[in-house]
Amino acid sequence: MKKSLLINVITVLFFSIQQLANSQTHFNRNIPNEAHTQIGKLISAGINTVGFAPNGGWVVATQDGKSFSRNIPQECYEKIQEFQKLGHEIKHVAFPPKGGNSWIIVTNKTTFSRNIPDEAHQQIQSLQNRGKKIRKVVFPSSVRTENSWVILAEDGTFFARNIDDECYQILTNLSQSPVPGKSATRKIHHLEFTPSGGWLVIADDYHFARNIDNEAFKQMNTMRGNKERLDLVMFTPTGGWSIISNGRINQIPSDPIRNFENSVSPDIWKKMRELNVPGVSIAVVMNNQIVWSTGYGFLKNGDKTHAVHSESMFQAASVSKVVAAVGGVKLTEDFSIELDEDIQDSFTNYQVPVNSGLKNFTADDITLEGILNHRSGIDGADVSLPGIRVFDPLQGGGYSGYAQSIPASRLPNLTQILEGDNPANSEKITIAYQADTARRDYYSGPGFTVLQKLTADLTRSPYERWMKSTILNPMGMQKSAFTVSPENSYKTEELTWGYNKGNVRNRYPEFAAAGLYTNAKELANLLLTINNGGVYKGRPVITKEHALKIQNGLGTNTRDPSINANNEYYCHGGVNNGYRSFIIGFPTINDPDRRISSAGIVVLTNGSNTNFRYELANAIIEAYGW
Repeated sequence: MKKSLLINVITVLFFSIQQLANSQTHFNRNIPNEAHTQIGKLISAGINTVGFAPNGGWVVATQDGKSFSRNIPQECYEKIQEFQKLGHEIKHVAFPPKGGNSWIIVTNKTTFSRNIPDEAHQQIQSLQNRGKKIRKVVFPSSVRTENSWVILAEDGTFFARNIDDECYQILTNLSQSPVPGKSATRKIHHLEFTPSGGWLVIADDYHFARNIDNEAFKQMNTMRGNKERLDLVMFTPTGGWSIISNGRINQIPSDPIRNFENSVSPDIWKKMRELNVPGVSIAVVMNNQIVWSTGYGFLKNGDKTHAVHSESMFQAASVSKVVAAVGGVKLTEDFSIELDEDIQDSFTNYQVPVNSGLKNFTADDITLEGILNHRSGIDGADVSLPGIRVFDPLQGGGYSGYAQSIPASRLPNLTQILEGDNPANSEKITIAYQADTARRDYYSGPGFTVLQKLTADLTRSPYERWMKSTILNPMGMQKSAFTVSPENSYKTEELTWGYNKGNVRNRYPEFAAAGLYTNAKELANLLLTINNGGVYKGRPVITKEHALKIQNGLGTNTRDPSINANNEYYCHGGVNNGYRSFIIGFPTINDPDRRISSAGIVVLTNGSNTNFRYELANAIIEAYGW
C-alpha cells in the first residue's frame, strides 16, 4: 500500500473513531464553504439549528450559546445576538421562501418573528398562551400560497396549513397516542422541505421522506443504522443539504403503534405496495373512546396527491350489515314487531316467495332474528336451487354491484332487486331452505335486502333516509351514508376509489347488505355504541338488551378462523369490488392492570387482497396483547 494512501486511510479511521467517541457527526453536500467550515468547528458544542435563507445566507446556532451567520436579514442577526446576551438558547431559525426581512427565531424561552404568515403567527401565540413550547416552525420552499407552514410543539403535537397531503398524513400518524390519557410517545423532532417539493419527517423511531436527494437519504439510513441520532437535515435553496447528529440514539420506549407498523412484514408501506393496496385507514377504540386513528397510502391507485386519512370515505361493504343489524333491532323498539315473530304480514304489498325448486315445502316464519343470523331460509351461499345466483365470496354482500359508469338514475329500484327484474343483475329473492335449521355459512345478502324492504315499509321512508336520521346520526356518524352517488356527497379529496386490476367504485343499491360509505373514525363509533350497551356519548341508540345480542352474534360473528385473539369478541368483514373491510369489538378486555376495559379495531382498505385486513387487525391485537 502506498504511503499516501495509508495516511489517508489512517486519517479517515482516526476521524471516524473520534466522531464515534464524541457521538457527534455531520455530513454536508453543496452548501456554502464557510457554512461547512463553521458546522465542523461548532458541532462539538452541539448544533441546535442550521438555517438557509432564500438569498443564500445561512446561520448556525449551538447548544452552548454560540452562533455564526452570513447574509441573513440584519434585524434577524441582531435579534439572535440580543437573545443570546439575555441567556436564551437559540433552538431554531427559519426563513420563509419569499425572502426579504422574513424569519422566525425559536429560543428555549420564547419565539420572535417578522413577516411570517398571519395565521401561523396567531397559532404560535395561541399555543404559547396555552403553555405549549414551540419546537420548530417550517415553511415549504415550493408552494402555491405564502400561507404554507408547519408548527411543531415540544409535546409532539403539530399544526399545518397547505402542505403535501402525505406529509400531513405522516405527521398525523406520529402525533397519535397509543393508550388512553397519554401524549404521543413517537414525538416528531424534525421536519424539513426541499426546494423541489420534497420533504422529510424525523421522529424517535423512524424517518420518512419523499423526493429528497438520493445521497442524502442513503446517508440518513447509514447514520441511523450506526445508531446515530438524526437531529437536523436541512436543504439549501439550490439543492444542497446538511445532516447533523448530536449524539447516539437512546433506548426507544416500546410503542404499540410502531410495533403494529413494523410487525406487518416487511412493514405496512412495503406490504401495501406488494399487495397493490392503494390505501388503508385504521381506528382503534379503548375505554369507550377512539384512542388513535391513522391513514396509510392514497385514495386512488396512481394518485399521489390525495393521501388516506382516518376521515377518508370508504365502502364498508358487508360491514354495512352490522349497521343494518342496529337498524333491525331498532325496528323492534319503535314498531310493533319482535325479533322472533313472522314478518311476512308486516310488508306493504310484498311477501318473500318460496323458490320454485322446493317441492312440497311450506315456508316457516321469516323473522328478523333469522335474517340477522343468516338463518332465515332466504337465498344464501352454497344453496343450490334454480334461480339462485352462485354466491361469489369476492362480491359485496352476495351482490356484484353496478359499474360506476352507470348513472344512479339507471340503477334498479328496491322492488326490481327483490323480483330480479331488469335492470337488476341479481336473481329473484326467495325462500330457499328450511329456516332455523341451516348452517350459519348459508350467508345471505338477499336476506338483508328483505330487511331493507321491511324497514322502508314500516317506517314509510326510504331505507337510506331512515337509517341516516335514526341510526347513523345518533351514533355520531354524520358523514356516513347509504348512497349510490358518493360523488354528490363527498369531495374528491375525501372519497376513495377501490382497486381491482384498475380503479373501481361500484354502486350498491342493496344498501343494507353492502351500500354504506363511512370512514374509520365514524365506523369506530359503531363499536363504541355496541361496547357501551347501545349508548353513544350518553345518548341511547338501542337498548342494552339488543346491544348485548349484537355482541353475542346477532348480525355479527363471535369467532373467525383468521383472527388470533385472547379475549371474547364480535366481528364482521366486508368484501366489495375493490374494497375490503373488517371490524372487531372487545366488550371486555382481560387486563390485569385494569387500564383497558373495552376495545375495538376498524380496518378499511381500497384494495382486493382479502387477507391483508386480517393481518392488520392481528398485528394490532398482538401489539396490545388482546
